[in-house]
Amino acid sequence: MPASLRQIEAFYWTAKLGGFTEASRHLNLAQSTVSKRIIELEAVIGGPLFDRTSHALRLTRAGEASLPIATEMLALEPRFREAAGGAATFSGPFRFGTTELVALTWLPKLIVAMKHDYPNVVPVPEVAASVDLFGKLAATELDLVIALDPPQTPEFTALPLDTVQLEWVSAPGFGPEENLIPLGEMARYSILTQTQGSGLQKLVLDWAVANGLAINHIVQCNSLNVLAALAAAGLGVTFLTASYFGPEIANGRLRVIRTEPPIPPLRYHAVHRKGDISPLAARIATIAQQSCDFSARSLPRD
Repeated sequence: MPASLRQIEAFYWTAKLGGFTEASRHLNLAQSTVSKRIIELEAVIGGPLFDRTSHALRLTRAGEASLPIATEMLALEPRFREAAGGAATFSGPFRFGTTELVALTWLPKLIVAMKHDYPNVVPVPEVAASVDLFGKLAATELDLVIALDPPQTPEFTALPLDTVQLEWVSAPGFGPEENLIPLGEMARYSILTQTQGSGLQKLVLDWAVANGLAINHIVQCNSLNVLAALAAAGLGVTFLTASYFGPEIANGRLRVIRTEPPIPPLRYHAVHRKGDISPLAARIATIAQQSCDFSARSLPRD
């Protein structure tokens, strides 16, 4: 009896994730089903693929030799289906993560474009801090992440997107009288920032500290809208995208305080795992590059 793709898939994910439990969770199958398929595959080839004599699951020599070929076979399967049936053959959930700024601006545009090109794919977005999202990408809990400051690892491919320009903002009656001050003078005021794990928070504060600014925290919050409201209430200075909060600046609820040097532009990336057997994440990363627009609003406000 020849080996089946389902058996090879069970072997691949068990080897890739390091255990039957992890593979069954990823494949949404019972652990007994995954084990059964691997046992059937081992019967076909006439030998074990895994060394089960130790606590840690390890590949045998046959398993190590077979894994690269299994990877190629599973990568060919979606290409075959696409050649025969087109983009509609891609179906099921696509799990991806974005930061809050993406969700507030161009996430709806991205999902509309995804559904246009892949109508049977079900987008499953998760909005969280960059560090958390990249951790889930490494653990195969997400297929794509759109965020700042991707880890420098050979396991990830990062496609550059647009940059965002952040500005210091406060309530009109709070902060310095001048609208342009040396960066170091910002230490005189309470700084409202996002919580640990935010790519925006890490990049801006690392840059500010490197340029001699002593940060005086008063509030940390993981919501950009809440930070804007706290700044408008006169509780401190924060850094936000002036393009997104343009209405609040125009109606006088917030003012922009420029510093010398200014906050440098920050670049977003669409990041996916380099070794994925499906091409879908790389395709949607390209769609993200075409959809990226930080001047948009997901829900326009009056």
